Amino acid sequence: MRKILMLLASLCFCFGEEKIYATFEVLAKNSSKLAFESSGIVSSVNVDVSDTLKKGDVLARLENSSELIALQKAKNDLALAVTAKNFALNTLKKFEKVKDVTSKQNFDEAKFSYDKAALDEQSAKIAIKNIENILDKKQLKAPFDAVVVQKNVEVGEGVGAVMQSAFIINSSDSKLLIAIDEKFANAVKVGDKFIFKLDGEANEQSAEISLVYPIIEPKNRKFYSEAYVKGIKPGLFGEGYVVAK
Repeated sequence: MRKILMLLASLCFCFGEEKIYATFEVLAKNSSKLAFESSGIVSSVNVDVSDTLKKGDVLARLENSSELIALQKAKNDLALAVTAKNFALNTLKKFEKVKDVTSKQNFDEAKFSYDKAALDEQSAKIAIKNIENILDKKQLKAPFDAVVVQKNVEVGEGVGAVMQSAFIINSSDSKLLIAIDEKFANAVKVGDKFIFKLDGEANEQSAEISLVYPIIEPKNRKFYSEAYVKGIKPGLFGEGYVVAK
């Protein structure tokens, strides 16, 4: 009786977990082709291939002297607008104190002057934001922590907005793109463990299935899943098995 119970327990374990063979390739978790939003001449390139980037780092800039001049003028216009608004406000306050004994027209003119000055100030602030936005589009920033894998621009080169890829970057983290036979499409779930070996290595590693693709590729009759890893370079291959529950 004891042997029968042990056999049943063993069978339950086998049915509870299934080892599903799979192959994989290592890809960057995120990969992007970066392009300028503006057209222009490249004035500086701050990085090279293999350089490590932090989110927000500036990779390159376009020539922006005209925009810098326009920005300074817009700031001067704002300073004048603020001065004019303050003067108009002081004048309006004086008329408010004596509006019962002065003409309504004089008060209305003072109110109109203040309202116009306030609008001029707001317009000057909008002009500054607009030029700052143009300047921001003259530089190319890293959208996430990454490594530069390809550089396609040099100082002095002309580029077209969005049309030309200036850099290709890969995230520091990687993912395993796991290929599994279609017959196991309903067995593999997010959260399952993937035990794997890289080609040429003996040590096993493990990762958790983070994504299961909802389609089967007709060319090879396989479906794909992903597992995120650190410290493994894109371009490597290997094999392993999913421990499906």
